[in-house]
Amino acid sequence: MKKNAMALILTACMVSAALAGCASSTDSAGGSSQAETGQTGDQESQAAQSESADGKVNLVFWTGLSGQAGEVIQQVVDNYNGSQDAVYVDLQYQGSYQESLNKLKTSMRTQAGPDLVQIYEAGTRTMIDSGFIIPMQQIINEYGIDISGLEENMLNYYTVDGQLYSMPLNTSVPVCYYNKTALSQIGYENGPETWEDIADISQKVMDQGLTTSGIALCSNLIWCFEQPMVQQHYPMVDNENGRAGRATKTTFADGTLAVEIAQTFKDLVDNGYVADVGFTIDANKAAFWSGEAAIMIDSSGSIGATIETVGDAFEFGVCPFPALTADAPNGGVTLGGGSVYICDNGAGDVKNDAIADFMKYLISPDTQGYIFVNTGYFPVTTAALEQEDVKETLETIPYYQAVIDTVHNSPNMGFGPLYASLVDAREIYSGYLEQMMLGEVTPEECVQKSAEEIDILIEEYNSTNF
Repeated sequence: MKKNAMALILTACMVSAALAGCASSTDSAGGSSQAETGQTGDQESQAAQSESADGKVNLVFWTGLSGQAGEVIQQVVDNYNGSQDAVYVDLQYQGSYQESLNKLKTSMRTQAGPDLVQIYEAGTRTMIDSGFIIPMQQIINEYGIDISGLEENMLNYYTVDGQLYSMPLNTSVPVCYYNKTALSQIGYENGPETWEDIADISQKVMDQGLTTSGIALCSNLIWCFEQPMVQQHYPMVDNENGRAGRATKTTFADGTLAVEIAQTFKDLVDNGYVADVGFTIDANKAAFWSGEAAIMIDSSGSIGATIETVGDAFEFGVCPFPALTADAPNGGVTLGGGSVYICDNGAGDVKNDAIADFMKYLISPDTQGYIFVNTGYFPVTTAALEQEDVKETLETIPYYQAVIDTVHNSPNMGFGPLYASLVDAREIYSGYLEQMMLGEVTPEECVQKSAEEIDILIEEYNSTNF
């Protein structure tokens, strides 16, 4: 293997902690200290000055990325700052995405917030409703920023009422990891295509003693529950999944699909196919990495960690997220990760030139290719895939082909649920799914109780804010 090819694999491994993907359903790399990235977050200095001492326009940019991924974004900013003399971007780490969002709410009350902020996908409706932001579409239109070369399916997620509210920066998607060494012996060398296949695979690998369990189901239980509904364009909340208007109630309990999904999980448990390692994400990932479980569902951001941890113990593969059944509609999955918002912090239009210039830089093929090669986050710019270093990465780490296929074959990506209570809602139905797997509630009760409690959250949010 070429030395630079090996370096690419090592890079993918180094960023695994930052890209472990959707832990607590955020796909954020949270909890690290500011010292990890060398970035600062002095709350008292957030009121952005129009110009720095040397006459440059100063842009304060809050990020939720830490560790290696944070270092990569810092390098992107440093490269931009060194490429021109008109703008200085001050990147400031604010903790996890949720911590950044909480700080933003506090600072924007006195218009002391940043000029730009990176927030996770689950915070999209909160940001739209907040009154804190200027839609990205406004800057795109005013400055003629060409977004025709960006990934349409990604843009669709952040587009509401015909406006792109934020610019995708770091995107990952749910994929299926499988033990290719084991599955090749039972006729599934390309991995499962459906959850019916997962059951069949589980039975066969266990019967033949290839692995001790079939699937580490709780490696990402939240996405396992949500994605079959996205695939089938089935709304979890009203108003077209919160995209035609603000959600007022849940809808996932109105039909049978959510119960079918829950029943599928229960059947896997009842048949003894699920790794018996508890419900923590780390324990379930470890079950797959150790060879105990033949399959796990997780973020594409875990590819680096999987390369590093599995090593030469067995060959693994990555395939698209399986459909619920062979005849089920499948419009693909939704995304995870973060995007960049423009904050309406009282600076007026004076900084718009600088913001537009920085946005053009962020979505350039060179920048997006650099981010992908050094983090694994999927580039929003299609031309980035033609960069030589990106081509070499794809050749060296073929697992990313499943990620490309997923992004390009997911017209339903823009149908992901969009409501401000999404993060708390995920905690509710993951909790009931766990109770169901323990035999404490039925699939029907799991779905109904989840819907009832989430309806209360939605009502409280709407009555408090509108």
